[in-house]
Amino acid sequence: MSLSAMVVDDDEFVRVALTRQMTKLGASRVAVAADGEEAARVLRNEGPFDVILLDLMMPGSDGIQFLRCLADAHDGSDLILTSSLDRKLLDTAESLARAHALHVLGVLPKPVRSSAIGELLAKRNARIAKRYSLEPVTVERLSAAMKAGHIVPYFQPKVCARTGAPRSIEALARWEDPSEGLISPARFIPIADRHGLIDELTMHISQRAMAAVGQWNDEGLQTDLEINLSALSLEGIDLPDRLIAMACRHGLDPDRVTFEITESSLIGHLSQSLDTLTRLRMMGFHLAVDDFGTGYSTLSQLKLLPLSELKIDLSFVARATKDAEAREIVESCVALARQFGLVSVAEGVEDA
Repeated sequence: MSLSAMVVDDDEFVRVALTRQMTKLGASRVAVAADGEEAARVLRNEGPFDVILLDLMMPGSDGIQFLRCLADAHDGSDLILTSSLDRKLLDTAESLARAHALHVLGVLPKPVRSSAIGELLAKRNARIAKRYSLEPVTVERLSAAMKAGHIVPYFQPKVCARTGAPRSIEALARWEDPSEGLISPARFIPIADRHGLIDELTMHISQRAMAAVGQWNDEGLQTDLEINLSALSLEGIDLPDRLIAMACRHGLDPDRVTFEITESSLIGHLSQSLDTLTRLRMMGFHLAVDDFGTGYSTLSQLKLLPLSELKIDLSFVARATKDAEAREIVESCVALARQFGLVSVAEGVEDA
């Protein structure tokens, strides 16, 4: 597989060494730049590149400034960030790149080992090979899958941290394609968002999930249900009426149904969605803020929203046992939930 790359580093010795490494690893074209400003010129004149190895610490225009340039250009390169900075700053730079919607292939401390670059490129090649082997997800294909009943809810349990007893289940959209198998929501949710199908998808999953839980209730298996709502769905003024009618049709008590909205979508669409959220809560449904800690909530906004539950983002939960700062963030979120009388939920727990 032909590969083009750019090495951005202020140290000439490092540029030469990384250029040689990339050539040995299969790069047919390698450009170089000594700082972010020169890299921007090279990108305009010789780009795009498949992979960019970017040093963060450079005199003049540094790597952080070049990330902004890549974001403005909507660049699709795979990034390998390198630096002799401490790991916390590297993690922060990676988070910044991802916030700019850039694809970070990996973060490598200096000195950079050829084997480490090779491992990252191998993962990239495997990802690309898999992508080309799959049929593209289109609006037409997604719409047809919903009509055929191929998009179904998978149920994730939520358990009490003290007792381990199941508390509820969360409905997650999954696409069971007859020929391709299970299609990840990462491939079809953005398509639904961009092309106006997200409301239809939300109602489709809500209907299937409520029907399943209603049947389980009839069979003696009582459980609460949680369903994700898109910010775009919240803009529909008739959404509460459609959802209460659906719950009644399947014999579900609204007090046992929670709708989850991501923190960033809540804040970004607050004026349009506050009336919808308030009506949902007045009808007896519960509301949860999902991925808490990754958006831009303020205490006043949390107080304003009629929430029942706060879900702490898994990026903090997963690191809490090893990273003191992540643990402090989790503890602060739990304390905040208590302050506002909310149930706190840890996302992504996989072990004791």
